[in-house]
Amino acid sequence: MSEKNIIKVLGQSHAIKILSSLSERPMRFTDLKGSCESNRTRSARLKELEKKKLVKTVPKMIGRRAYTFYEITPRGKQALDLCKSLLGLESKTSGGNP
Repeated sequence: MSEKNIIKVLGQSHAIKILSSLSERPMRFTDLKGSCESNRTRSARLKELEKKKLVKTVPKMIGRRAYTFYEITPRGKQALDLCKSLLGLESKTSGGNP
């Protein structure tokens, strides 16, 4: 099985939504449900994004419990900004019509 390049990963369903949510604040897996309803798809996207170093996991203690949070990396922020620029360019060239 060939490894996906970063563009293919970003083109997968919900990848940009997940990055966008994480750009606001670190979130747990369950917190990202609004970005992707399917646990299976959300898990796959997070693994792919982590493999490309666009997100990272951060363990945090809340009270006496340990939780795993996902956080966007500087590389992920840069990729998200580029995607937003491309999406903005597309809307300008299409005249705002879908």
